[in-house]
Amino acid sequence: MSPALRLQSALLLTCLIGLAFFPGCVPPPDLGRNVVTFHLSSQPDGLHPFNNNSGDRTIIFNYTQKSLVKLDFGSLETFPALVESMPEISDDQLYYKYRLRKGIKWDNGEELTAKDVLFTSKLQICPLTDNAAVRPIYDTVIEDVLLDPNDPYAFTMKAKKVYATNAEIYGEIYLQQQSYWDPDGVLDRYSFTDFYSPNFKSKAGQDLVDWMQTFNDADNSYKPERLVGLGPYQITAWQTDNYIELTRKKNWWGDNDTSRYNANYPDKIVFRIIKDAAATKMALKNQKVDVGVNIGNSSLLKLQALDYFNEAFDSEFVPEYAYAYLGLNMRPEEVGRMPFFADKTVRRAMAYATPVDEIIEVLLYNNGQRQTSNTSPLVPSYNQDLRPIPFDLDTAAMLLTKAGWVDTDGDNIRDKVINGRKVAFRFDMNYFGNSQLSKETALMMKEEYYKVGLEANTVPLDFTILYKKAYEHDFDAMFGVWGGSGSYSDPVQLWHTSSWVNKGSNFVGFGDAASDALIDLCNSKVDKDERALVEKALQKRIYDDQPYVFLYSRVRPTVIHKRFANRQMYSEKPGLFTNNLKLRPEFATGSATLTPEQL
Repeated sequence: MSPALRLQSALLLTCLIGLAFFPGCVPPPDLGRNVVTFHLSSQPDGLHPFNNNSGDRTIIFNYTQKSLVKLDFGSLETFPALVESMPEISDDQLYYKYRLRKGIKWDNGEELTAKDVLFTSKLQICPLTDNAAVRPIYDTVIEDVLLDPNDPYAFTMKAKKVYATNAEIYGEIYLQQQSYWDPDGVLDRYSFTDFYSPNFKSKAGQDLVDWMQTFNDADNSYKPERLVGLGPYQITAWQTDNYIELTRKKNWWGDNDTSRYNANYPDKIVFRIIKDAAATKMALKNQKVDVGVNIGNSSLLKLQALDYFNEAFDSEFVPEYAYAYLGLNMRPEEVGRMPFFADKTVRRAMAYATPVDEIIEVLLYNNGQRQTSNTSPLVPSYNQDLRPIPFDLDTAAMLLTKAGWVDTDGDNIRDKVINGRKVAFRFDMNYFGNSQLSKETALMMKEEYYKVGLEANTVPLDFTILYKKAYEHDFDAMFGVWGGSGSYSDPVQLWHTSSWVNKGSNFVGFGDAASDALIDLCNSKVDKDERALVEKALQKRIYDDQPYVFLYSRVRPTVIHKRFANRQMYSEKPGLFTNNLKLRPEFATGSATLTPEQL
């Protein structure tokens, strides 16, 4: 019997048995469909090319959008994607000359030109674009974009200064078509100098204000017909909290490209949003999901114990460039919250009171590694000298007492007089409510914190609200995860003080002039070995200040249905290229027999 028929039969038998207990058992799936169903545990915050910033958005953009250069998942080197070569760099390392590949076309048949790059670059750094969380990455680098009057495909990016990421700066700027978004040329009336003027917002013309208001409109984040890009797939349907459907474009410019980054084998890619862990596991059992990269360690271990699951899926725990943390608001009084974590001594006490090893053992089933830094242990620049802070409630209690937090009324909750008022140490700890792992982690932390006189009010929140509060600094503590990369990540976004002032991703308010100087020095080092020394010094400074209780580096529980070939897994997010998955002809016909080696 062929694998396709064998899997169908096994599933049908499972379903028939289950009918005695669960009348709603789903029918067997059509394993011959050239459609990949990809599990998402949360809905993206939107799919606007600039305004949204969730990890799920980035996953989908792999198939709908394109950037000039891209990180190769295998070599971890940046390669030219839409340009003929990596830039020609001037001797002073301030001018980066590119030339676009010819034949790259927008959906209406117009060719990509350097004017589109100029337009896209302006959007990325314009203060009226709703992208404050990431803008510091780009407006610290791009000073100007100069077109070649004799070549519509050539342009030069002028950098503000020598910067480590100058040659890769276009790696995550998704190119946009000027004639689609701005047919009247509103942005042509404004220069980079205008955007960088300290008085720009007060001087911006009404034409730009009106145009940007339209561009930032929420419909450009959610309406499928507006979610356009250079990628091989177009979003054709979006049912809120249910699924997002991508359909392969006809006559796409890259149809004959042999690069794995431009493959488009599936007819459709459907991102199915299943927030509940039990429902996700059931969807995999019933083969209603083909690919999952965030199904939970516990769920995958239980599934791997089932023979029929292993017959249908390849699965693996893949190390990833991501870590979990508990963020502590270091500057709460600036936003009207109590200063529970303004004192470094208190933050260090929180680290001693957090049972990280137990979290890894019990909740992750030992599929995780202690994290002591803001950099992934997978990269060479990780500071190995930073030792994990041990779980030690006695030391935590001693540090809290030293910081002036003592239990003066015998209710087992420490208190302190702040601005003439006695304040009990009762704080909110926000977490992503749809994650069972986050919930169990928060509850485990809460129990230990109470033993040293701290009361954590665990607050489950929707993903969007969790990060809205984070960007507005409206929290005491928050449980979160940062995804990283094997390539160099600019620390400005998460750790520079400007990212606090501008409500970027420095949620906790870390930093001062000295740490900012370290970040600037780090970004000025083009040589990787020299930069690594500064990176380690920055990691040490963050470690000493304890803005986060660093928890663990994550592994990615990954499953891929065996009906697809090209099932390569990577540590880089999202872990694989769904567009590379090729339906095996044996499953399309249901006739051939595969050897174990072929599977």
